Amino acid sequence: MSAPAFEAWSSPPGEDELRLIPIGGLGEFGMNSLVVHRRNQLFVVDCGQLFPGEEQPGIDRIIPDFAYLEPFGAQVEAVLLTHGHEDHIGALPYFLRQWPCRVYGTAFTLALVAGKLREQGLKPESFLVEVGDYDRVPLGEGFEAEWIPVTHSIPQACSIALHTPWGTVLHSGDFKLDPHPVDGRKTGLRRLRDLGRKGIRVLLSDSTNPGSPGHSSPEQRCVEPLRGAFSATRGKLFLATFSSHIHRIQILLDLAYEEGRKVCLLGRSMERNVRLALDLGLLHLPDDLFIEGGEVSLFPPGKVLVLCTGSQGEPQSALARLIRGEVKGVKLLPGDRILLSSRSIPGNEVAISRMLDAAARLGAETSLAGLGDVHVSGHGCREDLRDYLKAAKPQYFVPVHGTYRHLQAHARIAEEEGWGGDRILMLDEGQCLQLFADDRVAIPGAVPVGKCFVDEGVEHMVDARVVRDRLILQEDGIIFATFLVDRENGGLAGDPTILSRGFVVPSDDGAYAELLATAARRAFEEAPREIQADREALRETLRLALRRVLRKTTQTRPLVVPVILEV
Repeated sequence: MSAPAFEAWSSPPGEDELRLIPIGGLGEFGMNSLVVHRRNQLFVVDCGQLFPGEEQPGIDRIIPDFAYLEPFGAQVEAVLLTHGHEDHIGALPYFLRQWPCRVYGTAFTLALVAGKLREQGLKPESFLVEVGDYDRVPLGEGFEAEWIPVTHSIPQACSIALHTPWGTVLHSGDFKLDPHPVDGRKTGLRRLRDLGRKGIRVLLSDSTNPGSPGHSSPEQRCVEPLRGAFSATRGKLFLATFSSHIHRIQILLDLAYEEGRKVCLLGRSMERNVRLALDLGLLHLPDDLFIEGGEVSLFPPGKVLVLCTGSQGEPQSALARLIRGEVKGVKLLPGDRILLSSRSIPGNEVAISRMLDAAARLGAETSLAGLGDVHVSGHGCREDLRDYLKAAKPQYFVPVHGTYRHLQAHARIAEEEGWGGDRILMLDEGQCLQLFADDRVAIPGAVPVGKCFVDEGVEHMVDARVVRDRLILQEDGIIFATFLVDRENGGLAGDPTILSRGFVVPSDDGAYAELLATAARRAFEEAPREIQADREALRETLRLALRRVLRKTTQTRPLVVPVILEV
């Protein structure tokens, strides 16, 4: 059931009002973005994208519809980033073209953003402002943002505390509570407890793993299983992981050095992110560890680690191209092992299975049997979420970042810890949370939200109708109905002709095409004169008439394209 509309959304907030509006990241995973709006200022916390699935054929990325910002464009002052994953920064190049403003984030986060901006022809130095752990940045009268370190599966992730005249609003970002992080940078629980004692008005908290019991496993738990994989592999070890997971990459480089294996990096993002991490001092490694792809064959197979992208089965990733034999100088041979040190993102399971099956046909080992956990989550499980909540002790709790079931499960944890129903605020995408200076809160309804589709081959956004038509073509095909119209009298100059592609007709004897042609002629002749005189209205009338016949006789919905030619 959709939320009622917030009728006054296009009017600015009152003097005593602060609006918090999630325009992405609720009810789904990805596209995370939160609008923070006071009377004369507007900020955005994170600006992420959603990766398309099979239901968006031909689309490269999906970003939030920022329609809410359009009446307030002059008030957009800054984007505040929690960390550098694509579902938190992926929409920034498109956002900044329309609303150029400052972008605050930690060094590694901004290094990732800078690369994305350059790819889109934007100058990073025009936008980016670096912050460090516990930095507190003034953003306007009585308004400051503070970056608090958290552990996650990417360096320099943070929670963001917004200190406002309406109280402190804490956004957890993505986090887990790793007591022994690879880089030694722990979650700032002491600072969170300090803020909790002083009073936090609202906590918006990551809801990725509320269904998983206990604490999330520390990153160090992967070390021994990965060491076992090195020892058990007599040939080359091809290991795919997320290229932003610098902590995992550090573990793998250390193990490669211990095991005497040279390291070859494959994949543009892997090479770029390792280089960025080295430049920022976030990776530490001995000299003379890396080799180029063309040098792999110069070393014994058991002395090589190929660290690559492609853990999700992406067809153009380094691992997928390698399996297809498209990577010069690097071959997959019997005795080699492929290991995916990552979780499969929902929807990618089939692509991953096909890729591993192709590798197995080449003689590579793909089984994880006996290796243990070669991946641990970067998101907190139930007890991490509970501990974070208890440290912050907010007046109001809002679960974010997850499907409704995840948000609901996170809300139950808050209930178990004593937060009553009136202190747990369940929002959906676009629902506005109002904070008032007199301690009131309200949820007046939803603002316009949605998805914008990006095809890298075109400059503008792809209309949702185009995506819908692609799905119809993929599912039921297309039918062209051509009408020859006499220019003198406006009548038909012959029978309509029917041509179909991808549409399965009930029989192959031509009878069904004749049925459609007869229905098309009847629809044309029965159309009122004023409809026949209006070509757009006539096309729509003919399209609807043929769709009715198709639906009734075949229960399918192919795309119907009437073509009207004057003769």
